[in-house]
Amino acid sequence: MKKKVDIGKSIESDILKVLKESENPVSTREICLRIKRAWHSVNNHCLKLQLKGLVECFTIGKSTAWRLKK
Repeated sequence: MKKKVDIGKSIESDILKVLKESENPVSTREICLRIKRAWHSVNNHCLKLQLKGLVECFTIGKSTAWRLKK
């Protein structure tokens, strides 16, 4: 029997991987391009990770940049 894949956890795992590999904060758009997911999905999962205390964000103009919480 095939194991059910939790898409949400997969997206969050991919986001954390991108942030761990980057020395600088990464914009939501850049995360989307790297993990090949829709902006809305990435943004929602980044916000969930922020609520869990794993990432933090700040704005640069109209863009939001994400990094791992220190």
